Amino acid sequence: MMTQAKQNKAPNRADVVKELFIEARVDTLNATLTDLGIAAEKIITIFQVPGQTLVSPTPAQFRVLYRA
Repeated sequence: MMTQAKQNKAPNRADVVKELFIEARVDTLNATLTDLGIAAEKIITIFQVPGQTLVSPTPAQFRVLYRA
């Protein structure tokens, strides 16, 4: 009798990874992550998003991807 090994696969859900946009200041980033209870081991990456000066001006931001 052959047995099939079970594989642990991540669920195919949209809420496994969340994203957050924060003002591009380190103190604001740290305060927001602390306030939301996002631990360092949950953070996948932090991108710097440049601000825009044309059409609709927006300040620079950090885009944080983290595990839910």
